[in-house]
Amino acid sequence: MIIHAGARVSGCMVWLIGMKSQKREWYVNIFNGMGSDWEAIVNMRDTVKEVTFIRTAISKRGVILDLCCGTGRHSVILCRSGVNVIGMDLSRNLLMIARRRMSESGFEFPVVRADMRHFPFKNEVFSAIINMFTSFGYLPSESEDEKSLLEIFRTLRKNGRFLLDVANRDHIVRNFRERDWAEFEPYYLLERRALDLEDSRLVSQWTLVRKDRGKTKSIIHEVRLYTLTRIEQLLRRAGLVIEEVYGGYEKQEFNLEASRMIVLAQKR
Repeated sequence: MIIHAGARVSGCMVWLIGMKSQKREWYVNIFNGMGSDWEAIVNMRDTVKEVTFIRTAISKRGVILDLCCGTGRHSVILCRSGVNVIGMDLSRNLLMIARRRMSESGFEFPVVRADMRHFPFKNEVFSAIINMFTSFGYLPSESEDEKSLLEIFRTLRKNGRFLLDVANRDHIVRNFRERDWAEFEPYYLLERRALDLEDSRLVSQWTLVRKDRGKTKSIIHEVRLYTLTRIEQLLRRAGLVIEEVYGGYEKQEFNLEASRMIVLAQKR
């Protein structure tokens, strides 16, 4: 079933199928293509609050992997506070921004370009792994998401913790909006969404309208959504056991209306 508010389902299906006909591994290039445009989006986040939450959820000892670190916004602050952190991402352009942020802050940490299905690290090297701001669910299939969880298990030390921060599928389904817009420093973002419940995917067409010259850019953004029940099943199959689930960065109680689903799991 496809939810597309305010439109005929048949019309929505044509639009969604058209987007699905594009290259399935779109995520390889989207963040490279956005670069500073993506930085404008994440700069609107309360990164200090998120890092404060991270520091209370995981041990600060050992080495921490910031999986899908993007612009390095979490890693820079973690490094500044004395945490031994390594950043890993697939996007060259976002890693360049992360290096720039390091230079500006005066704090440096290693960054590695790699696919989250194949970590370039030995077994049991990390005391904790974090994956923030819905960076999980971009891979072409659920089985490939599972591959990344197996790599997380492999590289975590015994009793190591995995912190997974994703959008709550139930909240999105209950509060679905077909169209929306947001303002960022260099542009306006117009968003048209389709929700494919059968495949549990949110597919969006982003149109960026530049404030300075009115030029537009269109981007297709697609992510797999998970319920807590399904995430728990996948984590257990990978050898990870859920310890806590939160609905926000202030450790709010998780429920169906929570916009975030923040899962803290442990390798046992």
